[in-house]
Amino acid sequence: MGATCGCLKCETGWKTYAVVLARILLGLVFLVAGWGKLTGFEGAVAYIASAGLPAPSVLAVLSIIVEFGGAIMLILGYHARIAAAALVVFIALVTLAYHTNLSDPLQQTMFLKNLAIIGGLLMIKVYGPGPFQIPYKKCPGNVCPDCAAGDCACCKDCKCTTCRA
Repeated sequence: MGATCGCLKCETGWKTYAVVLARILLGLVFLVAGWGKLTGFEGAVAYIASAGLPAPSVLAVLSIIVEFGGAIMLILGYHARIAAAALVVFIALVTLAYHTNLSDPLQQTMFLKNLAIIGGLLMIKVYGPGPFQIPYKKCPGNVCPDCAAGDCACCKDCKCTTCRA
């Protein structure tokens, strides 16, 4: 049996759980942040206003929607690539708005933390959400380079008619 196709849906063993755990942990960051803004809405609006951004109330509502929506999509694996892409744009904008004073050690740490989160989100964007996603889709053989070589652990029979279904 050869390597898997790289779609992460056909991984087995600890990798199966590691991919899902990573997706949940990334989603949890945004879920908690969104909840904080929702329960402390006035504080969130004031913080957004302190950065000199326009329409802080509107931006606070949009932030809650993006953070909650993106978090739930990531955690469930529902259109996780779209959620990851949206969250990359969101966190990049937040980073540029709030964490550019790299001479301040706290801001430097926040800047680097956000870069790490962007890295994790890009992994989801590129490789997908892995197994245990909603809706669950079988490995698509049409993107599996090992199928043509007859060496795909995902397809098992290497006929790939079942993968393309």
